[in-house]
Amino acid sequence: MRWWAAVAVVGILAAPVAAADPSLQARIDAAPEGATLIISGTHAGNVVIRKPLQLIGEPGATIDAGGRGTVVRIEAPGVTLRGLRLVHSGRELNTEDAGVFVEASGALLEDLDLEDVLFGLNLKRAHGAMVRRVTVRGIDLPLSRRGDGLRLWYSDGVTLSDVRLQRVRDVLLWFAQGSTLHALEVRGSRYGVHLMYADATRVLQSHFEDNAVGAYVMYSTGVRIEGNRFLRHRGSTGVGLALKESDDIVIRGNLLAGNHVGLYLDGTPRTLSATGEIVDNVIAGNGTGLHLLSTAVRNLIAGNVMDGNAVQVRLDGSTHSDNTWVRRGRGNYWSDYTGMDLGSDGIGDVPYRARQWFEALGERVPELRFFWGSAAVGAVDFASRALPLFAPQVLLEDPRPLTRAEIPDTFRGNRPSITFALVSLLIAGSGAAALRAARPRYRRPPA
Repeated sequence: MRWWAAVAVVGILAAPVAAADPSLQARIDAAPEGATLIISGTHAGNVVIRKPLQLIGEPGATIDAGGRGTVVRIEAPGVTLRGLRLVHSGRELNTEDAGVFVEASGALLEDLDLEDVLFGLNLKRAHGAMVRRVTVRGIDLPLSRRGDGLRLWYSDGVTLSDVRLQRVRDVLLWFAQGSTLHALEVRGSRYGVHLMYADATRVLQSHFEDNAVGAYVMYSTGVRIEGNRFLRHRGSTGVGLALKESDDIVIRGNLLAGNHVGLYLDGTPRTLSATGEIVDNVIAGNGTGLHLLSTAVRNLIAGNVMDGNAVQVRLDGSTHSDNTWVRRGRGNYWSDYTGMDLGSDGIGDVPYRARQWFEALGERVPELRFFWGSAAVGAVDFASRALPLFAPQVLLEDPRPLTRAEIPDTFRGNRPSITFALVSLLIAGSGAAALRAARPRYRRPPA
């Protein structure tokens, strides 16, 4: 009996055991170049791709790094990631733990959802990468401990489209040439976009809101910023869009509203042969609409709508006569312009002159800035115009001010509101009922 039992035990131990499903890393390592791997379910992260292939997720496919390191690292050119949820990177800034780290050219990253990651997409020498339909939600950390939601480092010709980022540090382009950023949405971060030595970059139809700074362009040439929204950057250093020592910049057709400072220029352009173009923008409802330092000269500033800013223009150290305020016979719209348009041609009959006595006084007595935006400022400036005993220096002169604000329909926010319509009907109905109740009724006199 004991002999048969021993044989049975040996037989069980020698029997083949069904192999477990290989790990995702093992499948990638075993796949030939150019293969397409389709995955489902949840897989362990810290994946490294060292050959060209496509990694595609079925609905709900997730790669989870478990709070350690980078979720997916791409070290080979021509890799595609599509349809994946990438979560829980590490939290080490020194090692730049990320959702996706790319250090090869020609990557395609699309339809990705990155959540609880320190850095979102970290691209280094990733020339020609294409990133589209990607969402990045960073780890809920203090701003100083966050990583960049998107970083391009020495990566040229990158295209990013329909990328949404929240709770990250910056969208950062350093030494990256000829990239296009289209339909980005960045909220609750530090810099919505920060360009450093990022020549020929285009930022198009994007939305930046509630960051410390909407966009900052530094030491770059040939950047075009067109059709974007920069909204509610309200901190003490809050700026919708800032330019520093950059050449041949085009700022066209943007909305800058509700910021501490709408548009800020310092040393732009920086070389004598360069120019800047700031045209057809709507700069409205900011603490300061346009802030120009003394080194911001040789710019064309025309066709803009300057509407309802507490301070329309602030100029530091110069009257800025070297900037041009008219294009093809048309200047800018200024909501505080008091001149007439007797010819009904949309051009004011007298120049717009920005000269604020209170602003000059506030420069000498900084404590008076507490009153900016109050009725006291308007009263003092009105009095200085009515009784020009101490006429302030003219800050700028727009010789052809527009008398009608031309605001693109895309910035008007005129979509119908069902809630507003229902509330309006309710109020109207209540008002009609009250009128009927209050109306005296005619009574027939007794016969």
